[in-house]
Amino acid sequence: MVASELYILYGFLAFISLLLVTLIGIPLRQSRDIGELKSMIPRIGRLEDRIGRLEEQMGTVREQLAEVRGLVVAMHDRMDFLMRHHHDDAGRVVITPEEVATN
Repeated sequence: MVASELYILYGFLAFISLLLVTLIGIPLRQSRDIGELKSMIPRIGRLEDRIGRLEEQMGTVREQLAEVRGLVVAMHDRMDFLMRHHHDDAGRVVITPEEVATN
């Protein structure tokens, strides 16, 4: 064989070797990626469960906040009623009731 023919054979052998490495590497990489995806699927399921519980807790907090808001508004109304006052000649506090406008 002539030297140039050997270089052609070596080049072809190198090409075939790289092709084999690629053909072996692709399935290995895909199997690793598929394994990672499978492990992410249970994590996503757990996250969905946690989000569901969080939504339930937020509903409960929303109800409690509405109750507290109602109590604060009622207390504010009572404080307004108590703050409307004047002092008589003897220095005593006289609470003036709110006049209800007639329709």
